[in-house]
Amino acid sequence: MIRSLSFDNILNKKYEYIPFSKDFMDAFGKRQKSGAWIIYGKSGQGKTSFTFQLAREFDRIGYKVLFISLEMGVESDFRDSLLGFMNSSRSGMLFWDEVPTFEEFDEFLGKQRSPDVVIIDSLQSLEGEMDVTAKQLVELRKKYRKKIFVYISHVEGKEVQGTVAYRVKRDCFSRIEVNGFCARYMSRGVPGPKGFYVVWKEGYERCWLRNSDEPFNSNSNEQDN
Repeated sequence: MIRSLSFDNILNKKYEYIPFSKDFMDAFGKRQKSGAWIIYGKSGQGKTSFTFQLAREFDRIGYKVLFISLEMGVESDFRDSLLGFMNSSRSGMLFWDEVPTFEEFDEFLGKQRSPDVVIIDSLQSLEGEMDVTAKQLVELRKKYRKKIFVYISHVEGKEVQGTVAYRVKRDCFSRIEVNGFCARYMSRGVPGPKGFYVVWKEGYERCWLRNSDEPFNSNSNEQDN
C-alpha cells in the first residue's frame, strides 16, 4: 500500500540528529542518526585514519559501534592503528574480522542491544566474502532505520570500485571523499560551514597548504550523482 504524506506531516516529522563535536559538525553539519554513509578514496590518503576517527567520535557520543575489519583483520597492524586513535571504549565497541552468512548478519542486527553504528571495511571485501548484493545492503538500511551503516570503499580512477560499491554509493546520503588527508563532504544536503575535516594536520599541510591550493571548495558538493 502506498502511504501518502501531507505537507503538515512532513513539517511536523521529528528527526534525531547525531550530536557531533565541533570539528565534525563544522565539516558535515547536522546528520540524521540513520541511513548509510560511504567513505572512499585512494590508498595512502588517510581513509583508514579518518574511519578510526569517525568511529571514535561515535563511541564518544555513546553509540555502540561494530567495526567489521575484513580488509585488515584484527592483527597487529589493525591493533596498532586502533590504539593510535583510542585507548578505551565508552560504548563497548565490537570488532569482527570475518562475516557470517548474510542471513546470520541480518539476524544479529535485529537483536536487542545490537550496535547503533556498523562500520564495514571494505565494500569490496564484503562483496567478495559474502557474495552480497547492493540490493541486500539497501534492504538492510531500510529495515534497520535507526542504525547508521558506514561503508569503506576503494576507488578506481575517480569513482568507487565495482558495481556493488557504485550502487551502494547512490543509496548513501552521506558521502565522504578522503584525499590528501582531508575528508570532504560530497553529498546531498547542507554540509557544515567548513565542509571538510582534516584527518592529519601535517599531511594535510604538506599536500595542500604548501602548494597554496585550496583543498576543497565546500560549495562544490555533488548533489545528484
